[in-house]
This record gives sequence, structure tokens and C-alpha cells, in this order.
Amino acid sequence: MTRRLISTLAATLALVAATPALAWTGSQATAQAAAPSGLDINAVSGWITSKGGVVSPIQREQGETFFTVQDGELTWMVFFYGCTGDVCTDIQYSAVFSNAAITLEKINAWNQGQRFLKAAFFAPGSPEGQPSTVVQYDLLLQPGGVEQLNDPTAVWVGLVDQFARHVGYFE
Repeated sequence: MTRRLISTLAATLALVAATPALAWTGSQATAQAAAPSGLDINAVSGWITSKGGVVSPIQREQGETFFTVQDGELTWMVFFYGCTGDVCTDIQYSAVFSNAAITLEKINAWNQGQRFLKAAFFAPGSPEGQPSTVVQYDLLLQPGGVEQLNDPTAVWVGLVDQFARHVGYFE
């Protein structure tokens, strides 16, 4: 499923790249600035579903609004911030990985060599548990529709898969 999502997003990016850029006039820029920023939570959920992700129902716990996405062998979460009702100005993609191969050295090596996707923290685990880490990718939403998610989601999906391999999640 990850490959399907990457393929769909790559095709969309190729189409967008082939479209000639429009010159922005002052009135267009003003109209864009006046449009409200943010996306409806249900629109984001529907968009991810249309790309092949299996989205859980929206959850609201302890002031957090989020849902999980099953994307092939990976499960990740979408958190919503800056919300007025169900329209939110920021979202964060996040994934948790736990396995014996995760080390602080692997996390540091990843963070030193990567620009966009960073491991937020490393937990060494307890005698009963395995080491774990969380990776996150923040998106500041602009005025417009869910199409603005194409590029950043392509980056997320590609890098979260690379990260999972880097920390031995698929081994």
C-alpha cells in the first residue's frame, strides 16, 4: 500500500510540475491572503483514504484530535492543531517504532543525515520492553484544498518508510 500511495502521489507531482506556472496579480495574492487557512479534518481523512490509506475514526482525547492511518505495513497518525471547530491550520504526521534494533546511535545518525523527517526522541526501553522512537513531520496549512497535502505527504510517506528500514522495523 505504501508503494501505491507513493506512486499516486508521484504521478500527481509530475502532473503539477508539467503545468505552467501562473503569474500572480495583486488581486490574486490578496484573495489568497484573505482566504481562511486550514483544512477540515474529515476532508483530510477522505483525501488520505482516496490515496489508499485506511483511516481510523477521528479520536479526541485529552485535548488532542487525531486519527491513525494504516499504510501497508506501517501505521502512522495525523494530529490536528490550531483548530476552530473541525477546521485546523496545522497538522502533524507521526509514527512510533519499537524493536530491539533501535539504538540511540541509529537515531542520531538518522537525524544528522536527514533534513525533513526527524526522530523526536529515543526511549531505551525497560527490562520488559523494547527501545522505541517517534518520528514527526509538521505541516503548516495554507488557504486552499487538500491538494496542498500532495507534496508534503509524498515526502512523509517516502521518508517514514526509509526510517522504518533504518531502525530495523522491517527486519
